Amino acid sequence: MLASRRDDYNHSRTAEQDEGRLRLTGPVFKVHIEPGGHELLVAGGENILAAALAAGLPLPHSCRAGRCASCKAKLLAGEITYPGDSLPPGIVAAEAARGEVLLCQARPRSDLRIATRAAPGAQQPVSGVTVERTEMLSTGGQRVTLKFLGAAMPGVRPGRFIDVETASGERERVPVVAVSGEYVDIEALELAPHSLVRARGPFDSPR
Repeated sequence: MLASRRDDYNHSRTAEQDEGRLRLTGPVFKVHIEPGGHELLVAGGENILAAALAAGLPLPHSCRAGRCASCKAKLLAGEITYPGDSLPPGIVAAEAARGEVLLCQARPRSDLRIATRAAPGAQQPVSGVTVERTEMLSTGGQRVTLKFLGAAMPGVRPGRFIDVETASGERERVPVVAVSGEYVDIEALELAPHSLVRARGPFDSPR
């Protein structure tokens, strides 16, 4: 009986969030995360990644804006929602249909079981990007100004290359022509600039 009352309390109490998390009221759900068997309490209006990081669970992530897909995980059981009830830019409908979710945007609507990916080791960094400006080039292709979401990509500079990607995983390696703080200018030939959501790199060669 005591355990039942405690569960009822957990689902109805005000979610007093840790420093750096939103102070929210309403239902609170149990989120079970594998590997490791971690269990969190996450408010219905809070994204799962924020709750995990606040609890000291170092899940893979980068842009925290739903674009880079570093936080992509597999929903094994339960139901989530996204802000505005629409998919974030970094995931496509086919992935969502397979149960893939972006934890930086996903909010629980029930108790959940989630399988996360291992934190990346020596892989190239992934950054979410937005397209700020495009300019047609007389030689073909377009010069595109990208803005990094979060910290700028370390080591990126003119003369090096980065891979730009769409939400569906199409990828093009492009030259870096200018860098200014959180902005980078590239020359894209194949992919439509408005479809770009993330970047990887940098690299020293075009292939």
